[in-house]
Amino acid sequence: MNDYNHYFHFQREEWRKLEVSKDQILTAEELEEIRGLNDRISLQDISEIYLPLIKLIAIQYHEAIFIHGEKMEYLKKKESRAPFIIALAGSVAVGKSTTARVFKLMLDRWFSKTRQVELVTTDGFLFPNKVLEERGIMNKKGFPESYDRERFAEFLTDLKANKEDVEVPLYSHFTYDVLDETRTLHNPDIVIIEGINVLQADQHESLFPSDFFDFSVYMDAAEADIKKWYLERFFMLRETAFQDTSSYFHPYTKISKKEAEEFALDVWDTINGVNLNENIEKTKYRADLVLHKGTDHLISDIYLRK
Repeated sequence: MNDYNHYFHFQREEWRKLEVSKDQILTAEELEEIRGLNDRISLQDISEIYLPLIKLIAIQYHEAIFIHGEKMEYLKKKESRAPFIIALAGSVAVGKSTTARVFKLMLDRWFSKTRQVELVTTDGFLFPNKVLEERGIMNKKGFPESYDRERFAEFLTDLKANKEDVEVPLYSHFTYDVLDETRTLHNPDIVIIEGINVLQADQHESLFPSDFFDFSVYMDAAEADIKKWYLERFFMLRETAFQDTSSYFHPYTKISKKEAEEFALDVWDTINGVNLNENIEKTKYRADLVLHKGTDHLISDIYLRK
């Protein structure tokens, strides 16, 4: 399948006209604080794209709560509803992290903090570098086989089983490795799970991650644009975070700009681009909603599953 026949298509101008309250807008300071390095998201995007989307998610959430209540009354059971899980997938450098943080902040604002909203990234479910090196797949970091899928499945199962405390492994982009410590989720109402792999499915597993999701979003863009954004971000990091001598990528600040560019291009051509084409892109049509970005990094089209 390579088209959107089973989706409603909204161009930006059409989507922005959906009726929605205009009093949920973030401040410029809040947006700047959560915006990714080279992401061009603006307050206009918050108003025209994200407000209608947050209202749509809120509708889905309230519907799920209502159905659960009706079901429990019929079954004569007393059990609170499991967390409403939102999945956010897409390529490296497409803007997922910014979008996930926007979701978190706007859902907090939408529900006036009467609902506990948590954000989890799947980076913590990567195998540690030591394991990847032992298995000879360090150059496959981000590919499906580089994740501890059993641990991720247990995490999702615990969430949907209403386990009171659910541990989340943590990852550092600074050290480029999984951390020893974890954090704990305490009975969240809504959980946003962001990562390149969240919609991928292993045919050998009995459960797919998507079995647990209540709503899923895929961030889409042309590969040439994503590659350009990846390179832009790499060089911005080279001038900032990579300058710290403790950074995993600090050595790449000591080589020439041409050598650094060759390194970044090689990483894209042999790892990120391959992963996008072989694994990530194929999950697009599993999403309930696709946000497509144009070359200007701004969302131009929205596709909603019928």
